Amino acid sequence: MKLIHISDIHIHTEPILGNDPVANFKACMDHISRTNGDADLVIISGDLTHHGKASAYAALKKLLQNWTFSPLLMMGNHDNRENFLTAFPETETDRDGYIQYVRDTPAGRFLVLDTAEAGTHAGHFDIKRQSWLLEQLAKALNDGERVYLVMHHNPTEVGIANADNIGLRDGVAFRQILTEFRDNIEHIFFGHCHYVLSGSVCGIAFSAPCSTSHPCVPDFSGLDRMGYGDLSPTYNVCLLNEHSTVIHSIDFLLENTITWTGTNADGWVQDGTTDIKAN
Repeated sequence: MKLIHISDIHIHTEPILGNDPVANFKACMDHISRTNGDADLVIISGDLTHHGKASAYAALKKLLQNWTFSPLLMMGNHDNRENFLTAFPETETDRDGYIQYVRDTPAGRFLVLDTAEAGTHAGHFDIKRQSWLLEQLAKALNDGERVYLVMHHNPTEVGIANADNIGLRDGVAFRQILTEFRDNIEHIFFGHCHYVLSGSVCGIAFSAPCSTSHPCVPDFSGLDRMGYGDLSPTYNVCLLNEHSTVIHSIDFLLENTITWTGTNADGWVQDGTTDIKAN
């Protein structure tokens, strides 16, 4: 199964830190359509808009209307549930009104989590949301379905002050749940940090792409600051099967800088060959 993972698109009418979030997202969608049109599923893991405004969700809905894909959408710290649900009323919610839902796929069962909390950029996953997740994990185990978790906030500390200061506040309880079900959770997809990340928590692998809007750089100084500049946004192509999970980071704005050349049967570049254009 081929999964496309996009995050932190921050739809907004004005530039953000020198970047045009709408133009970048359009370029991302176009690149996916041209080079990964065979994808089985697309997810956008939160921060769909920059300020959670109704007009921004309306703009996002218009952008997605003519796209081949219907992405799984979820809440980030810049989002507003009420405004989102007004624009996307078909989106499922749990019994407590959180935007949490289930999608079955050929690779396994995706559980979309809601870690947003009004009035703070930090992530929250309170007892109500924990209860929903525990129920869904138990059901997936009973159904014999492998699980993929999708969320906005980083599920553990990543060693960067700026990210960890607004990371998941209910991390201890969340990690207890992960530990209980780690043999049945295949991977965790998230965003929030705005740079490419991979690793594991409680023995479960995780990954995150850059923001398509305004990528940042990891900073190990310990200072609460954010580094940005002339950086390339990315999305991830995730290849999921029963034996492995493979993640590729795609710098979609760099396509015009790439030269393609042929290789021989051993994988070496062929001397004297002409450039090969990608389809």
